[in-house]
Amino acid sequence: MIDDRRLATVVLLFCFLSGPATYAQSSSMGLNAPQLYEKGMNSLIRVGVSRNDINAVDYIRRSAELGYAPAQVLLGYFYDTGNRLSQNSGEAADWYKKAAKQDDHLAAWLLGRLYFTGFGIPRDLSAAESWLQKAADHGDPFGQYLLGMSRVERNDYPQAAEWFLKAAMQGLPQAQQQLGELLLQGKGVNADKFEAYVWLLVSFEAGKRRVADELQALEAELGANKVEEAKTKARELQEKVTRDVVAHGFDNTVPLPPPPDVQRFCR
Repeated sequence: MIDDRRLATVVLLFCFLSGPATYAQSSSMGLNAPQLYEKGMNSLIRVGVSRNDINAVDYIRRSAELGYAPAQVLLGYFYDTGNRLSQNSGEAADWYKKAAKQDDHLAAWLLGRLYFTGFGIPRDLSAAESWLQKAADHGDPFGQYLLGMSRVERNDYPQAAEWFLKAAMQGLPQAQQQLGELLLQGKGVNADKFEAYVWLLVSFEAGKRRVADELQALEAELGANKVEEAKTKARELQEKVTRDVVAHGFDNTVPLPPPPDVQRFCR
């Protein structure tokens, strides 16, 4: 099971970008887009003796304007979260879209997330699903999970269950909880309290403490022997999970955008 102490600090995203590309140079600095991005990141995360947020954002913007997808995602993040720039969801969506069109799956699920939540832009489930699908096609668990949430809204529970399972098997606690809920309610899948308990327990151990009451109720229904069997299966299932992905803001229904240092780790 995942150690609780890791929940507030670990955000693991596995990002796979398309092949190498060439980028124009910034005539004013003699640096190309990746170099400007690295210079901005060094300033942003204080690699050296000082930190300069103003210079960092300027370098990132110049890199983004030259077409570098990681910089475009980061600039979108600044606008999305109001971190270092005034919050502007429309600007965030524009920059995410530029990167997503370059097949950047981090940008795709962040753009899909904006359309799904409708925070600062018109809510559009069809647009959300289109971009989330692109992320999910890369095996991105966040795209898969949010696709599942969108299918729930459309009452397409069988498809929702499939997407939740894919994301749950990659360690996403939100998806594990949602899969458990569908199994408990018999929506899109056959009702199975034993399997529901297993997935809810896995999500609980990953930080979804709000399922505690449901677990206690299921324990009373299943009985001691079945509960112990389910706990063993949950432990074995956790060991088989291919990747542990603990969402930043793990107790949010919709995962929060990953911060700059994690975006850097992704690439």
